Amino acid sequence: MRNRHKFTFMFCCAVADMTAMIVATMLFLNFASQEEVGWNTLFLNKMIPITILSWLFSVTYFRLYRVDVLFSLEDFFANSWRAFLTQRILWCSYIYFFHDEKLYILGDRANLFQLSFLLFYFLLSRILFTLVIVKIKKWVVKRYTVAIWGFNKTSIELASHLETNSYFIHFMGILNENSSVNYETKDDFSVALSNAIHNASEENVSELYIVTKPDFISDLNYFFELGDKHCMRLKFVPDFSSISKKHFSASNFNNFHVILPRYEPLQNAYNRLTKRIFDIVFSLLVILFILSWLYPILAFLIKRQSKGPVLFKQMRTGKKNEPFWCYKFRSMYINVGDESQQAKKEDARITPIGKFIRRTSLDEMPQFFNVLIGDMSVVGPRPHMIKHTTDYNDHINNFMVRHFVKPGITGLAQVSGLRGETKKVSDMKRRVSTDIEYVQRWSLITDIKICFLTVVVTLKGDKNAF
Repeated sequence: MRNRHKFTFMFCCAVADMTAMIVATMLFLNFASQEEVGWNTLFLNKMIPITILSWLFSVTYFRLYRVDVLFSLEDFFANSWRAFLTQRILWCSYIYFFHDEKLYILGDRANLFQLSFLLFYFLLSRILFTLVIVKIKKWVVKRYTVAIWGFNKTSIELASHLETNSYFIHFMGILNENSSVNYETKDDFSVALSNAIHNASEENVSELYIVTKPDFISDLNYFFELGDKHCMRLKFVPDFSSISKKHFSASNFNNFHVILPRYEPLQNAYNRLTKRIFDIVFSLLVILFILSWLYPILAFLIKRQSKGPVLFKQMRTGKKNEPFWCYKFRSMYINVGDESQQAKKEDARITPIGKFIRRTSLDEMPQFFNVLIGDMSVVGPRPHMIKHTTDYNDHINNFMVRHFVKPGITGLAQVSGLRGETKKVSDMKRRVSTDIEYVQRWSLITDIKICFLTVVVTLKGDKNAF
């Protein structure tokens, strides 16, 4: 019953969105035919198929109609607008590249009417979808009854999740929430669980989550068979709260259940390929359109103010703790002071042009060659000197987690105000914590957002840049 309602709602959302896209394209074609523009008939005939394909690509990429996205309002709204924006970019790109009147068509009345219609539809439809999701629980006649047995930290978190997303189920809560019984032996636990399964069946519970410590379970098959006799689905959830405060990530490897300390999106080969393509395209654009003219200008100024090479290279720690040569525009006088010492405010080693390029982060620009080679990424944790990696690894737990991914030219820590000299270990701990957050929450949208914020921070001026 619950799946039927879920998929009916998903199907209605998908059909409504696709219909709106097609209607918007028909509006475009209607107004465009009235414009005094030399339209190609073959070009016009492809508009609706292009609309359908671009929208299907967008919703598939952002997984808009997945159950976990559709019934999480925050994710649903965010992914809806991401899919909408992606479809618009693809659709306008088709017009721009395959029609002669490029600038006129992108800003004409037909496009304006189409965009206005789509914006109105998406605003109205998302409000209506929200109202339906909130009210849908009252419309379901025979709801699927779910309960939890086992009172601990894990079961409380599970209960909160089920309660928040109980659109098609009737969640009864934690059955033994008010019980103060502590089970000291496996036999005591088995008797209590058997009675709980029997009592739950009398209350017409269809699905029972059993949250307990793994060492209490002696025979899973016995309890599964007992649940089958009562026509009840049993789901065992191991409670690790007593042995770790962290949230684990679980996955399956063939028939093996694997528990990981954290979720890492870049463990997925497709995500790594997506990030690598973004790195190559972005770095090539920067090298061709910025470094091609910026490099000779800065090279002239650097050489004019101090003797030495234009580029400064230093061994840094990369992915998997492997060292690589990191390139920068030289901003200091050569053979002055210790190269392993971090730059400080009013550092005497820095040249006049060096102060400017460090403040504006232009000294990092040659690292786009590192990105192209494959040693670095555009976005990621900043690479440290070998000595600093060794020193901080001895003082900060999980420090090396940031080296599970390629180091970046910019990163989440840098746009969060955690750039610059680290005078105390606590400063580095905050930076490492932010880097690990990036490792756990990576997405292409996050990378693009960080690149945009980097430009904003650079233009505004970062007090930690010196």
